[in-house]
Amino acid sequence: MLAPYLPDVVIIGGWVPELHRLYGGATWRTVPSRTTELDVLVGSVLDPRGRPKLRELLEDAQIRPARPGTFPADWVSPATDATVIEFLMARPGPAITDSPRQVDLQGYLGAILIDDADVLASFTCELVVRAGEEQWTVRVPTLGAWAISKALTFGARQAPVDPAPGADKRAKDLLYLRDLIHAGPEVLQQLTRDLGAIVSGRIGLQIAERTIGRLATPVELAVTNAATRLAEREGRAFAVARVEILGAMNELSELLEAASR
Repeated sequence: MLAPYLPDVVIIGGWVPELHRLYGGATWRTVPSRTTELDVLVGSVLDPRGRPKLRELLEDAQIRPARPGTFPADWVSPATDATVIEFLMARPGPAITDSPRQVDLQGYLGAILIDDADVLASFTCELVVRAGEEQWTVRVPTLGAWAISKALTFGARQAPVDPAPGADKRAKDLLYLRDLIHAGPEVLQQLTRDLGAIVSGRIGLQIAERTIGRLATPVELAVTNAATRLAEREGRAFAVARVEILGAMNELSELLEAASR
């Protein structure tokens, strides 16, 4: 469905660690938390260049907008009404708040504006994804860029209205980071290399400092909800799960500090 546009977009969000685990070459000791939603980072302009527009491809696959609107960014399965694809775009400026915004040259298609998308778009790698006899080259953030993005996103999210642990997206961010940090030595080596590449420049150092700051001020409710989900998922004591969540946050901070020296 998205195959014609894969060279021009970046797959971000919860699918990133799973794609790295399956196709990145390193051995993972953990199975990352799963998601059913595909987050796709697009630019402000996406030229079809002879291809069908993305909206046409989605509608041909029986995927429809989640809600009526001029520039839909969320697309859902007609069978379940669950979001299956969400398009996102880097916020062009701090004063711009109207979201979603139109993806230029794509007609009636929108993308939700997000902050801190530059690191996701600037530090990427290509993975060859296989399904049966078919294969596609998919661009994803490096593990380092993805980890930084999750840490920054965690710190920027608002507390959920629903008190259930599963409704806390901040907790999901922390659980993703725990799964990454506990994935084993090969994955940690890759993460360390990625972080070093990111912080090698002045902008990267600024991003590292912001990320360390976000991780240094954990939100207790988010940590509790993340630990609750981890304990339920893996059948372990809550106290042990909480230590792992906090330990992963500290470990990422230490890796960033070491890369920044």
